[in-house]
Amino acid sequence: MNPNYELLEGAIVQTIEDLRSGAKSPNRVRRLSLRVVDNLESEITNGEYAFRVDAAVDAGGAGKHARPMDYVLGGLLSCQHMWCLRWAALTRMRLSNLVITADGHFTWRGEYLDEVDAGLTSIDTKYFVDHSDLAPAQVIDMANTVARRCPVFATLRKAVPINEDILLNGAVASRRRWLPEQAVAETRADQAPE
Repeated sequence: MNPNYELLEGAIVQTIEDLRSGAKSPNRVRRLSLRVVDNLESEITNGEYAFRVDAAVDAGGAGKHARPMDYVLGGLLSCQHMWCLRWAALTRMRLSNLVITADGHFTWRGEYLDEVDAGLTSIDTKYFVDHSDLAPAQVIDMANTVARRCPVFATLRKAVPINEDILLNGAVASRRRWLPEQAVAETRADQAPE
């Protein structure tokens, strides 16, 4: 892992300065468009980058690209990663390793049978952080920063329960659950650490 913490810190400081001075508008819009390529395969672009999406073979697609839910969860993971490293840059903590996982739970009973809501029923996310001098309270502060400042996490935690495990140097530092309509995570004691 080799992030440029100085670059990250400088970008954060500059953005904050630009927002406070009015040089940068705080309002943001991401605009994407989709075009059908073949059957359920599509290409999505934001005008700068493009990526393709497909459905699994058993869902009528060709399985040639990642599924829509892969992009939802991938967006979550990448935004978590960015705010973990921004937190590390601002606190001057240099992480030795960072791995984040996400499991999205949903059911085909909603999508295909229309028996229940088709949305996510929960997300399980795990942070694996290595740092020789980082205390559990600090890594929890990092995750709290992610929950507040990562737009994807902040949006999803308002819609679906997120079970969060934080492992620091291989040991469980925290097991929490973010519930919709709650601004603070609750401690989970219902499951044994893996």
